[in-house]
Amino acid sequence: MHLLRRYLGEYVHGLSAEALRISVWKGDVVLKDLNLKAEALNSLKLPVTVKAGFVGTITLKVPWKSLGKEPVIVLIDRVFILAQPAPDGRSLKDEDREKLFEAKIQQIEWLQELSGSLEAESATLEAISRSKLGKASISALILLEQIKMIQHKPPAGNSWLGSLIATIIGNLKISISNVHVRYEDSVSNPGHPFACGVTLAKLAAVTMDEQGNETFDTSGALDRLRKSLQLERLAMYHDSNHLPWKLDKRWEDLSPKEWVEIFEDGINESKEGDGVASTWARDRNYLVSPINGVLKYHRLGDQERKSPDIPFEKASLVLGDVSLTVTEAQYHDWIRLLEVISRYKSYVEVSHLRPGVPISKGPSLWWRYAAQAALQQKKMCFRFSWDRIQIFCHLRRRYVHLYAGFLQQLPNVDSSEIRDIERDLDPKIILLWRFLAHAKVESVKSKEAAEQRVLKKRSWFSFRWHTPEEASVEDTSEGSHSVEERLTKDEWQAINNLLSYQPTEDLTLHSGKDMQNMIQYLIDVSIGHAAARIVSINQTEILCGRFEQLHVSTKFKHRSTHCDVLLKFYGLSAPEGSLAQSVSSEQKVNALAANFVHSPVGENIDWRLAATISPCHVTVFMESYDRFIEFLKRSNAISPTIALETATALQSKIEKVTRRAQEQFQMVLEEQSRFNLLTCFSNSLFL
Repeated sequence: MHLLRRYLGEYVHGLSAEALRISVWKGDVVLKDLNLKAEALNSLKLPVTVKAGFVGTITLKVPWKSLGKEPVIVLIDRVFILAQPAPDGRSLKDEDREKLFEAKIQQIEWLQELSGSLEAESATLEAISRSKLGKASISALILLEQIKMIQHKPPAGNSWLGSLIATIIGNLKISISNVHVRYEDSVSNPGHPFACGVTLAKLAAVTMDEQGNETFDTSGALDRLRKSLQLERLAMYHDSNHLPWKLDKRWEDLSPKEWVEIFEDGINESKEGDGVASTWARDRNYLVSPINGVLKYHRLGDQERKSPDIPFEKASLVLGDVSLTVTEAQYHDWIRLLEVISRYKSYVEVSHLRPGVPISKGPSLWWRYAAQAALQQKKMCFRFSWDRIQIFCHLRRRYVHLYAGFLQQLPNVDSSEIRDIERDLDPKIILLWRFLAHAKVESVKSKEAAEQRVLKKRSWFSFRWHTPEEASVEDTSEGSHSVEERLTKDEWQAINNLLSYQPTEDLTLHSGKDMQNMIQYLIDVSIGHAAARIVSINQTEILCGRFEQLHVSTKFKHRSTHCDVLLKFYGLSAPEGSLAQSVSSEQKVNALAANFVHSPVGENIDWRLAATISPCHVTVFMESYDRFIEFLKRSNAISPTIALETATALQSKIEKVTRRAQEQFQMVLEEQSRFNLLTCFSNSLFL
């Protein structure tokens, strides 16, 4: 119950004892009719806020009488969110700035929870001080715990409790149903209000057996994981020139029945005889039509990873029909919305530099803000003078000292000073400095433990004779403050490994030849039918592209990557007729068959590409070409800013690619890198 209040309390109102209905005998925890907070979407870092939100039920079913034999079930039903543009960043109030700061702190604490919660920090340090791991043990232990959590493995040991926890987590059953997130905007594109939203009928995750049937695994369910994720009717709509919903009452005063009446229509497929959709879902224009799919994930246990032909981890995604339709009005709305998001992100990056006084009262502060903001957006590091660097060095020492005292629970630590320092720092810098504080605390504890060992070894005549260990301890005791401020090479290496850690499988038990051929990850993606259409402002189709039976399989081995692509049919059409279309035959069933290998094993080449393309009929219509060019021109006129940013980004990308190509060409001349390219084109017909 404490965890529910802690994690859900950040998103919902009224989560108290009165909102909980607990059935001890049945093991059910039910939360009903919850209202979302306005800050519920802050983690997205977008200029949006929750205008109103509602969660129907959150149910946690724990089978206490058969725990470890039946799954723990989490059910979330009817999640409705109505979002709107956030206030203009240039007029943020103090409470809005505080919310941004709190969001940054939450991000840091979430990153820390990858290596252990804040409540467990002191216990971790105490446990390390009793061990024999050495000075770099704090960072090493944090790294070890992070690896365990990322790999979703239980703590070391075969205790009954650890096995029970692994069985519960490995067989956890989750279901999320009837989700509708709607965004209404009358600001981004003046004179053209729009509303867009995402709907989801159901998302369910269960444990399955080898035949694909739902099961309960009692033998290493967390080590040998097999999950199935069912996706039902995931869709996205966009209604251009659509005014926001108007109600006769405030959103906070809606009853649960009224919430369901407004938001639920259109999520599930309409049944025959239901009649016309309600006014809330009428004339809904789908950007992405409802999609159904299945994601299956299988991870082998540690003892099963023997055959090089069986992947350690396999994920397969199968999607049915995928349909995308973009009208010109929708495209213009999204361009304007992206422009707003771009301005907002630029503002957030420099919001901590913005003065808190009007321009008339502090013009020099605003000139400094303009210079610092421009330099930071350009990612220029020379904005730091030597004086500035010295200030940051002193600031780092002060912060590490204060946070180390906080970890040791010293009485004279000023937590407000810690928050003041964090307010103007980047989250990654704060996280690094906190790790330095951890290392400092461990260094102090290690030294104190060494002093205690020396005191126990001393005898009554030790004031005349000293062992080398005693002499070293006494020498360091005089300069304890400077020793505490320094980190050893091992400590820095442990911290760097932690910050740049990427999970890899333990392949030390296999020979070098087997290791190169073993498949670590296998990702399969299959799409039955897909189509994408662009519709003009006059509701005339500009272009329509479609393909059938796309299958992409990617194998990640120890040092090489293999990717296979199969496509049965593709085509591109316009109102005048077909522009391009593949032609299949008995000899060539697939329109495209391609194989790409990066760093192939046993071959003296860097990469290999083989592709076979079936015949293709191409027809060029000048009317279609002119219609598409006019579409692009109208889009550029709608938002010159986005067009300029796109052109600038494209030019920068071209320059980067050109420079990279020159570097690679030079490297090829020096290292004699090789590649193999095999392409087979069948006859194509151009008209």
